[in-house]
Amino acid sequence: MTVKEIQLKIATHVLDVCRRHGLKVWADWGTLLGAVREKGMIPWDDDIDLMMIREDYEKLIRLADTEFQHPFFLQSFHTEKNYYRGHAQVRYDGTAAILPDDIGMPFHQGIFVDVFVYDHIPDSLDCAAWKQSLRKARMAQKCLLTAQYGKGAKRLIAKAVCGVIGYKRLYRLYERQFTKWNGSETKRISCPTYDWRQVEREAKERSWYEETVMLPFEDMEIPAPAGYDKVLTTLYGADYMTPRQAASGHGRVILDAGRDYKEVLRTMKK
Repeated sequence: MTVKEIQLKIATHVLDVCRRHGLKVWADWGTLLGAVREKGMIPWDDDIDLMMIREDYEKLIRLADTEFQHPFFLQSFHTEKNYYRGHAQVRYDGTAAILPDDIGMPFHQGIFVDVFVYDHIPDSLDCAAWKQSLRKARMAQKCLLTAQYGKGAKRLIAKAVCGVIGYKRLYRLYERQFTKWNGSETKRISCPTYDWRQVEREAKERSWYEETVMLPFEDMEIPAPAGYDKVLTTLYGADYMTPRQAASGHGRVILDAGRDYKEVLRTMKK
């Protein structure tokens, strides 16, 4: 199989699991844009993006052991040690999709589909409660990322702090800062555990997701919010139907559909 075929196979499996368990999921980012404009993947895109609201996302995570068995692996903080990203990735065993920063990292690095988790955010990000949460989140995230990706003395200090406080405790502290408004009557949702710096720019109205439509996508159909025009205008501007090639947000990804990431990493070391 090609990289693209594997990504579509992963996405099909995720959508099937969500359908059977009554979980809502939608295409997001470039995948949503591709579905609307290209009826498939954008030619220069290198992955598939899906999104879920926190409640359904956590239900999906709890299905990891029963619904994501070989060759699929649902990767999240809750399912794999040393993985501290704020969203999940569904990986495919026996393949490689190695991000430059992840070379040498001790977690699964097969070809993946992103599953982003959206939380409610306060109507105004200028409120004291949000600012306080953001300060705590920054502290916890900086410590975790420095311990994992940092160098020299800074990494040693961060690892010592994480060892004392606890990696799991720090991650949960980070995650909790952005779940405080779930279940409230706030109107907007965003994905702060992926990138809290872009929360305002990427915020969407919850009402845009009240209904779901199915859109053609390659040789399948993919769920999209009925308000996809407003979503894409928020993300890409009113002229989103005009193609503009952009660089991958992942950087230069090392992709191999026929070799396991461990084998690829060993070859790179040689």
